[in-house]
Amino acid sequence: MKSPADYAYSWENVKPGWHEVILHFPDYVTVEKHDEIIEWLSTNIGKFERHCRWYCEDETFKVKFRYERDYIWFKLTWG
Repeated sequence: MKSPADYAYSWENVKPGWHEVILHFPDYVTVEKHDEIIEWLSTNIGKFERHCRWYCEDETFKVKFRYERDYIWFKLTWG
């Protein structure tokens, strides 16, 4: 599932230059895990819909952050 603002773009063309984290899960990203990550973003990243983008497919969850501080915090929490 892509961020709402980016359905018209391929992932590579969404916010180039932003800080990217790619999470790999052994089998696939469950609905619960997806919701848990999105909940974390909404709770911890100010205006998260404006300052980060995400994409989820099968066993991969990708997130791009506008600010390095958010990228580092996410990486320390989830990476």
